[in-house]
Amino acid sequence: MAQASDVRVHGLARIYGGSSQETFRFHAAWNESGRAVERALILRRDATAGLVVAERDLEYNVYRALAGHGVPIPGVHFLELDAQWLDRPFFIMDLCPGKPGNPFIPGDPYDGHGEEIARQFWSIAGQLAAIDHRAVGLDSLRNGALAAGFWSSELDHWEAILDEGEAVREPAVRGALRWLRRNPPPDPLKPAIVHGDYRSGNFLFTPDGRISAILDWEMCHVGDPLEDIAWGLDPFWPMTRHLPLGDGLAAWEAASGMPVDREALRWWQLFSAVKACAIWTTAAASFASGRNREMTIALSGIRGGHFHRDLILRMMRERGAMG
Repeated sequence: MAQASDVRVHGLARIYGGSSQETFRFHAAWNESGRAVERALILRRDATAGLVVAERDLEYNVYRALAGHGVPIPGVHFLELDAQWLDRPFFIMDLCPGKPGNPFIPGDPYDGHGEEIARQFWSIAGQLAAIDHRAVGLDSLRNGALAAGFWSSELDHWEAILDEGEAVREPAVRGALRWLRRNPPPDPLKPAIVHGDYRSGNFLFTPDGRISAILDWEMCHVGDPLEDIAWGLDPFWPMTRHLPLGDGLAAWEAASGMPVDREALRWWQLFSAVKACAIWTTAAASFASGRNREMTIALSGIRGGHFHRDLILRMMRERGAMG
């Protein structure tokens, strides 16, 4: 901001709830060419430890690449990888209007707009799946050079995270991993940009029932778009609470221009439960080691881990995969 002078920051406050990065809101005001400027902004800083730690510049680069391509996201301004300024790398983005809907509270998290928001949720996922990752410069994402075999690459990725964080080997999770490898899904019609954590709670909505921003892209990669659909359907945070599955998938198909392979989707739903267990394992290990003492992290490891291990057992029974 070479033209700026008299820069002032006020209203700085931590936004709690995120588990992979620290988030702060603030207002910045300055003078530029004789004109007073003020903006509402967000600072996203690396956490000391959390759930899944991504490349430091990944989310910033995704926001920049997707700007102007129909997916509602915040505008980004600055990326600082030098830790000397705020102890850890950070980036600055716009504070978008709206609020998140908490999927873990009873009642209506979307103020009477649940069906409308759920339909938008699936349409936006379809729009994302239709974007060519190479055309927007995201071929450097994980799996960006692959044309097929995304299921195998993703299983390898999450199994490695389990291997690193698992204090006690979980038979149900490991059994599901073996079943998934023995029963692979077909490759997608085309590689897609996968958000990686596409679910209720990771977007903002305005009082008129409009999704204003999709947030939390730390796990973004290239892969099968069914991965995002399965994650959004997970019963820990299900969008089917607001819109029937068939209607949601129809909205996705209309926006993406691709059909949903229902049988392949069932594979990705079991994969999602395994992936969730890997994330909760990371949370538990982070808290147990003392690297992160936030109760959100501890409760994620306990409550989420129990839920998804039980879900894996139920899904494996349905598939006749348990003797």
